[in-house]
Amino acid sequence: MNVKQGKGLIASCRTLLRLYNEYVTQAVSEYTLSPNEVAVLSGLQTVSTASAIAKDADVSKALVSRSVKSLKEKGLIKVDISAIDKREQDLSLTQDGLRVAQTIEEANARFIADMIRGNEDKGLEITCLTLALFIKNLSWGGRDEGNG
Repeated sequence: MNVKQGKGLIASCRTLLRLYNEYVTQAVSEYTLSPNEVAVLSGLQTVSTASAIAKDADVSKALVSRSVKSLKEKGLIKVDISAIDKREQDLSLTQDGLRVAQTIEEANARFIADMIRGNEDKGLEITCLTLALFIKNLSWGGRDEGNG
């Protein structure tokens, strides 16, 4: 891959993320949610702590903390001190939060369906494997001197 192709790949990644954020935040526009608040609400479908959400969404704990505060003020989540670890907060969705999280999940499904329309399964499999390799290469702390 040459420099021009690399720049095109980076631009495509940025465009895809921007389109995703616009798509999902539009689906829940009545709540004026940031992309980070959307990530927290999505995360609460499967985990219940800020630390777990930060890990799953690959964002900082500070960013999750700010989103939690805002979502609590909007009445979309409840926050309790963990019975297991007093330093941790247990987060849960309110009834409104459950509705919004479901809307986000439906928007995610539509986005994915729209994104992959017209692609063959083998092509999608190769794309996913390639992206996973890119992430692995960039996440590994011991990069080769000339390669990273």
